[in-house]
Amino acid sequence: MKRWMLKADVTDVDGLVLEEVELPEPGPGEVRVKVEAVSLNARDLMVIAGPFGRMPGANIVPCSDMSGTVDAVGEGVTAWSVGDKVVNLHFKGWQDGAPPVDVGMGLGALDENGTLAEFVVADATRIARAPVSLSLAEAACLPCAAVTAWNGLFGEHPVQSGEHVLVTGSGSVATFALQLARAAGASVCAISGSADGRRQLAQLGADPVIDRVATPGWGQAILEATGGVHKVVDTIGMATVNESLTALGYAGEVAMVGLMDMDGPAPGFALFGKSLRGIMVGNGAMYAALSAFVDEHGIVPIVGERFGLEGAREALRAQAASDVFGKIVVEP
Repeated sequence: MKRWMLKADVTDVDGLVLEEVELPEPGPGEVRVKVEAVSLNARDLMVIAGPFGRMPGANIVPCSDMSGTVDAVGEGVTAWSVGDKVVNLHFKGWQDGAPPVDVGMGLGALDENGTLAEFVVADATRIARAPVSLSLAEAACLPCAAVTAWNGLFGEHPVQSGEHVLVTGSGSVATFALQLARAAGASVCAISGSADGRRQLAQLGADPVIDRVATPGWGQAILEATGGVHKVVDTIGMATVNESLTALGYAGEVAMVGLMDMDGPAPGFALFGKSLRGIMVGNGAMYAALSAFVDEHGIVPIVGERFGLEGAREALRAQAASDVFGKIVVEP
């Protein structure tokens, strides 16, 4: 089978190596999945560049999200059968509650091989059923970005119908949060520094959509437009946290998702009467709730460009482009 390998000394997309290796066999408690689609995340590029998600001396298969078909099961596996349509779960051993201390950083990081391959062998508890309403390319978009958005919206202080939600940016987590919040009956507003991003967010139902570059005080602008939002899903980072807090109404929450810009000031007076929660994707129970919600409400992930396995380098370059909208998918 073919797989892409990130060698220990490589820190750029051009250094990825496409290998031909023997088809792996599942051991006891494991399943083998024929990979149908791999969706890319900004996090994958951060791991490739390092040192985020890298372990000295470790060679790993990159990328964290996939969907596929179970094509072999190991001894003792009773929950899965050949032919089952599945996705991976991001973290090991985190099915519910708080993350365990050894949860790691997800597939395709540290010493855990990822998903950019024709076949993946995984522990039987590391996969979950794909939503029946989605194609496998669409289902591959859920494990990281959509679960993160779900956690941000519903993990604590769940968003209710009639409330206001703010999403920052037009990346995959933001667009998933927009789709999920609107399906839950909330109204959604957004900020983006990209004209194309603002147009696409508006087409998905965000209102108002504010240019955060032209309006550096966008937190106050959102506060005045909405009376204060109940939830902010902040996909940028600490650089925007004070504006996000300003946009909140009393007792609201900022779900801090982004690691894109962490050079911001510490939260100040705007934090009083409000809460700030850091998000690290989510657990198996959150995925199960998300999957059921997707089927119930007919939510369809936005798939952008598609590439074959041999085009994975080009796919990752497309993911790095500032104008990316929708999930980039690699289909072996």
